[in-house]
Amino acid sequence: MKYILLIMLLIAINSSNIVVAQNITYSEIERNDNRNLNFEILGKFGDNFLIYKNIYKKQFITIYNNNMTIKEIVNIDFVSDRVSNIDFITYPNYFIMVWQYQKGNTMYCKAAKMSANGALQGEVLQLDENRESYFSNNTSYNITWSENKKMILLYKIQAKNDVFNLTTKVYDENLLKLDSTKKIISYNDRREVFGDLQIDDEGTYVFSKVIQNARPEFVNTVEINAKKLFSDTIHIVTVPLNNVLVQEPVIKIDNLNGRFLVNTFAYKKNVGNVDGILTAIMSRYPYTIQNTAVNVFNDSIKSKLSGKPDWRTAYDNFNLRNVILKKDGGFIITTEEYYKQRRYGGAYDDRFNSGGFYNNRYYGYTSDYYLYNRGYYGYYRPFGDQNNTRDIVYNYNDIVSISFNSNLQPQWSSVINKTTSDVETDNFLSFANMNAGAEVHFLFLQKDNNRQILSDFALQPNGSVIRYATLKSREAGFSFMPKLARQTGARQVLMPCVVRNNIAFAKIDF
Repeated sequence: MKYILLIMLLIAINSSNIVVAQNITYSEIERNDNRNLNFEILGKFGDNFLIYKNIYKKQFITIYNNNMTIKEIVNIDFVSDRVSNIDFITYPNYFIMVWQYQKGNTMYCKAAKMSANGALQGEVLQLDENRESYFSNNTSYNITWSENKKMILLYKIQAKNDVFNLTTKVYDENLLKLDSTKKIISYNDRREVFGDLQIDDEGTYVFSKVIQNARPEFVNTVEINAKKLFSDTIHIVTVPLNNVLVQEPVIKIDNLNGRFLVNTFAYKKNVGNVDGILTAIMSRYPYTIQNTAVNVFNDSIKSKLSGKPDWRTAYDNFNLRNVILKKDGGFIITTEEYYKQRRYGGAYDDRFNSGGFYNNRYYGYTSDYYLYNRGYYGYYRPFGDQNNTRDIVYNYNDIVSISFNSNLQPQWSSVINKTTSDVETDNFLSFANMNAGAEVHFLFLQKDNNRQILSDFALQPNGSVIRYATLKSREAGFSFMPKLARQTGARQVLMPCVVRNNIAFAKIDF
């Protein structure tokens, strides 16, 4: 009898569908938190969870305790009701809020330091202002920050008459200005595209510039621009493309090894289908390309994809979603199939792709891996915010992860199969990640007999995938929005959801 029990135990342990208990705690539902609510999950501060909310031009911070009961609602009365964009940089016991708004013909950018209980610390600071005529395009500010959050980069771009005006300011974690520059760069707005700026832990900011081919989806020149803190020189490095055409690249900063990873999908010349990934490594000081490689996708990946894709076009709708850096110098690229379709008279047609990689900083809970980004979407998009959303079908399908060693050679690949689509909104699609150190979880919704279930797949260091039990809830009627979730602990995720036309938040402990 003992041997039978032991065998049954071993079978249960080695099963691909492992049962792991999860505890879901739903937040207290506020009457005004309807689907028109704009929000951003700031994270966990001590024993409390802070969430920024904006509805009907009112801004406030809602503080939840560990039981997801509302502890306090803090009104933000010093922010203009005309705010056009707002960003948050979180620290262990405070956060920085940066926002912009227009008054008359002037665009303002301001910032404030806030305590863990939502109180203003010090005075509101004006970071910049820009006056323009009513007939010109409004200048918008962009903000990004380093992995250690000790470098905050504020920049604005004005592109006009084939001139690219770039203004940058670098601040520390206390909003003290360290450096500022203004650069005028000539460019061809019909063929040249500049990427978003990023900044590393030492204050060097980088961005890409690509020159498109006759067909705008093809790029035949990639340049990486880098400027060191306290320097006036922008170094321009051309990436060797090894006789292939590429898409716009994604830059990943590797602070641990003092380098920059450049990844982009690659095409064979004169053929319009994605064949693989081009990767380049650029060193920091001096800025030089150390290594490049073009890795062609093998047929084993195609054979694992959902459905029966055309082998020639199997990767055309995949988008780079994330890059996981490993301590040994290797890395893992995560991609997801994403495309949209226009709907005409009940039929689906005119497939078009508008995906992309959004690099949003988040410190990870790591062992073999480090610096796992928390997401790429940014914020919740209310329903009906676009007039034509009812004519668009969003499709988020398979997830493909590929591991590379420090010499840019592929080690393994894995496929997580999913097929999800929705009309009008994509808030309930795609996936969330939870970095548990020894494994990275992928959380996403799938339908089972018209019932939504939250699936949990975990990617292992050797490329294998463990399928954990689906997340079960004691409450009915909650629709999760996984792509807007935020990791708040070593094995904890805060995930927004919709219930009875209201927004709520679920604390999931694994």
